[in-house]
Amino acid sequence: MYSCPFDNVNYDITFCTNGQFPKYTQGGPIRPYYYAGKCLDVRGGIFANGTPVQVYDCNGTAAQRWVFVRGTTKVRLANTNFCLDAGSNPGNGIQLKIWQCYNNLRAQQWNYEPYLDRIRLDAQVNGRSYCTDLRNGIATNRNPIQTWECAYQNTNQMWYNPLG
Repeated sequence: MYSCPFDNVNYDITFCTNGQFPKYTQGGPIRPYYYAGKCLDVRGGIFANGTPVQVYDCNGTAAQRWVFVRGTTKVRLANTNFCLDAGSNPGNGIQLKIWQCYNNLRAQQWNYEPYLDRIRLDAQVNGRSYCTDLRNGIATNRNPIQTWECAYQNTNQMWYNPLG
């Protein structure tokens, strides 16, 4: 059994005729945990290598529809070949962007940890783990999303995904 951490949330479960769960390709929002009306967003809805990722009012556009699963995963924009990318030198304060998805690219391998409500870069860099981080914990539109060294219960690094 799974218990949702939010009140008044319902789930629809669809089974395929073969008894398996369908692959969810439509994606959904990723929200800063304490800001329900804000979403992870691709700046300007521009799907191109290097476009920054930011926080923005949730609006249901394709720029806010992400597909990923628990555990090691890519965080991919639904119905595209663009993934959340930490760049070649992840570290504190490095802004996240989207980039064409590549297999086995360390900058695009994330680990969604629902028990900590965080999205952590799967590979360590110089012995440190880095997480998606809401810069300075500010949820103002266009505030960049960055990597920052993971810290236990850091509210800047806590994310809610209603699909999760």
